Amino acid sequence: MTKTETTAPLTGIRVLNYGGLWAGRVAAVLLADQGAEVIEIQRPGREQRPEDALLGRGKTIVTLDLTKRGDSERAQALAAGADIVFDNLGPGRAQRFGLDEARVREVNPAVVYVSTPGFASGSPMADTPAWEGTVAASTGVYTGIHGTGPVLGGTPIFTAVPMASAYGGVHAAVAATIGLLQRINTGSGQSFEVPLADAVLSAMALLAMEVEGQPQRYDLPLIDRAMTEVAFPIFRSLQPHLSDAQRAKLVSYLSQSSRPQFANYRCADGRMIFINAVEHILHSTACLQVMGLLNGLVAEGMVVASPYQEGGEGNNICSSTGMSMKWVARMRAVMEAKFLEKPAAEWEQLFRKAGVPASVVRTTEEWLAWPPAREAGIVCQIEDADVGMVTQAGRFLTIEGKACNSPPLKSRQHAAVTQWHGPRTEFPQAAVPSATSGKPLAGMRVLDLSNVIAGPAAARVFAELGAEVIRIDPPAPFAGPRMTMWFGIDVNQGKQALILDLKSAKGRELLGQLVKGADAIIHNFLDRSAESLGISDAQLKVLNPNIVSCQISAWGGPTGGPLKNDPAFDPVLQAATGITARYGNPGAPVLHGLASCVDYITGFTAALGVAQALVARKLGRGAAHVRTSLSMGAQLVQFPFVVAGNGLLGEPEPSGQTAVGYGTHYRQYQLRDGAAFLACRSSDVTAIAEQLGARAATAADIGGLLSGLTVDEAASRLKSIAGASLVPIRRLDDLRAESTLADAEPFDGSRMSFAMVRSRHSSGHRITLPLPTWYRSPSFSIEALSGAPAPGSHSRRILAGIGVTDDAFNDLIEKGVVAERWEVLKHYLPR
Repeated sequence: MTKTETTAPLTGIRVLNYGGLWAGRVAAVLLADQGAEVIEIQRPGREQRPEDALLGRGKTIVTLDLTKRGDSERAQALAAGADIVFDNLGPGRAQRFGLDEARVREVNPAVVYVSTPGFASGSPMADTPAWEGTVAASTGVYTGIHGTGPVLGGTPIFTAVPMASAYGGVHAAVAATIGLLQRINTGSGQSFEVPLADAVLSAMALLAMEVEGQPQRYDLPLIDRAMTEVAFPIFRSLQPHLSDAQRAKLVSYLSQSSRPQFANYRCADGRMIFINAVEHILHSTACLQVMGLLNGLVAEGMVVASPYQEGGEGNNICSSTGMSMKWVARMRAVMEAKFLEKPAAEWEQLFRKAGVPASVVRTTEEWLAWPPAREAGIVCQIEDADVGMVTQAGRFLTIEGKACNSPPLKSRQHAAVTQWHGPRTEFPQAAVPSATSGKPLAGMRVLDLSNVIAGPAAARVFAELGAEVIRIDPPAPFAGPRMTMWFGIDVNQGKQALILDLKSAKGRELLGQLVKGADAIIHNFLDRSAESLGISDAQLKVLNPNIVSCQISAWGGPTGGPLKNDPAFDPVLQAATGITARYGNPGAPVLHGLASCVDYITGFTAALGVAQALVARKLGRGAAHVRTSLSMGAQLVQFPFVVAGNGLLGEPEPSGQTAVGYGTHYRQYQLRDGAAFLACRSSDVTAIAEQLGARAATAADIGGLLSGLTVDEAASRLKSIAGASLVPIRRLDDLRAESTLADAEPFDGSRMSFAMVRSRHSSGHRITLPLPTWYRSPSFSIEALSGAPAPGSHSRRILAGIGVTDDAFNDLIEKGVVAERWEVLKHYLPR
């Protein structure tokens, strides 16, 4: 190979996906984008949809009727030659066609086999048909995503954002890639199950998390405890009897708790802009400076102080959660008036120049046509073999190296001949015996220099799978305690914590020693900051030519783009890419959950990129640099909607806060004992009506009949209709109560679909968090990670590992190069 010749990270890796469900197709396209040869089996007569142009790209599509012996044998032959198989058919179906793991492994013992059931096999809901809506209803999505939902407990709100399939697909791709890495290391085949319900829980961890006795500043929504603990439980019980006017008053009361610098505002042209400048030393003041309001508010009595301030008079601009209602109202009033002076796009540019996270609220259609997104490759155009030129999301992650690069994206192709075409990669001789067991990444070291959620979540994936993860924090934080400490309770589990001043020469020298012994490093610094700290990919490769580096940005695309050095957070990208306009409407956008929409999926995608780069390195393709961004994650989570062109039209999309579903066959209904979600094929609606005894196959008639039945009674009547499901719409607090394990209680997958674990934390609080059940394998057990440590907790131990003596460490403390705590942090969760 000459200096200019490169190969794709996964060239020569054969991937077979059977089943038309979204999750497996998402997983497979994430591997096809990196050069794997992917064959996807679809059934005859399958209705084509707009998202097929995206989900099919880079794949060979083969049409087979698996109920016919000849076609099932052709599929079996493909499985016999695959390196990775995604079983995307649903519970028990693969066995019917001779494509289950046991049969495949008989002829292909080294295969990596990944199944994506809706609910874990052997669990109480294992046989429940796993429609997207069924999984979402069962995991609290329709009640827990809206900011006021957990408090009001009112009518569930349907969302068209396919969280189960998007998150399930990314996790399945991670499992497949880690399994492939393990296969290369051990020589033996690997098996993973990624239940979609568990994947959803990984996305909703911060919504599901409970910190007993936490300071009020971390409550969501931030309202008086007497209201959340006494009044609102009463309101929830009275929900069926409240008038629309009474409900509106409750919503209005809750809206008063929103923070002025974390909100949507109407501008002079009638367009909305979203600003996210809270709890941050720089953003909070810069926002008001851009608007010309800072000096006036300070003159009125507000102050600029640390967001870690405890107590105070409720007038700290940088501590929005500690701000009194008087100052909240005053700041909101002056900001509302000011925004009306300029059009939204002009405000957006002013904030962008000042480094303040903000965006005009756009629809997804507007996003796909937005020039900066296209220039960055975040949005691309591909000449599709079926429908011509299609605008769609670009590559979700990019891998770059001297000998290994992500390939150009290409269209799907259809083939009548069922055989593998490309050359197959020869795996190197296994480095360790095949009998090796335990976590697949044991012995690997990952450095985490990221903050907030996406980057730390990426690094936590490696801790879940057995790697040693060292989190490196600066001597003092810029972001406030919600972003560093409260979010960190979840995303920093399983890590060691070091404080190191990378602005000092000695700090960079110590980091260099850690880099020499690391396999990967993850950060979310912008280019200019990474260069100044010595952690650009080029600088890291000088220290360790074999290291895999990963950068997560906000707006960066495959080609970088004009906005790659602009900061942003999850909610800003929701506003920019059409998610808040979809969950609400363009004139009244609504935030789609806390981090559960964009942040976590971006982090898990970054982890996938690192894993793919590690595989490429193991195959002799050299070390590489991995890049992804929140903008790419925002598209991945809404993958069916980031496709446009040539008259591509899907079914009408339900949106807004009154959405209930896609139609009579796929929507929520109110039953005698609560809300439930019905999902079946549209062609089965008549059979549904007949089984229930409804007069006609309409939503009104079916809903009227269901209102007199309990969920169990109605579900029992529908059992004879294959593929139909009716499940209760669950609340996250109910799921937490039912699924939380007692201290030291082992996880029993036959008793519960997924689990949460309650434990005593070093913060002094008892904390409940989801157990990492999204990666299930017979080769390792599912265990809770160690609690997230406070910054600097392991500084002495970590540096001792690279030869720093106690005396030398104490000298470094004196010089401010290292620390064992943040001086601004008086309590783990500032009060």
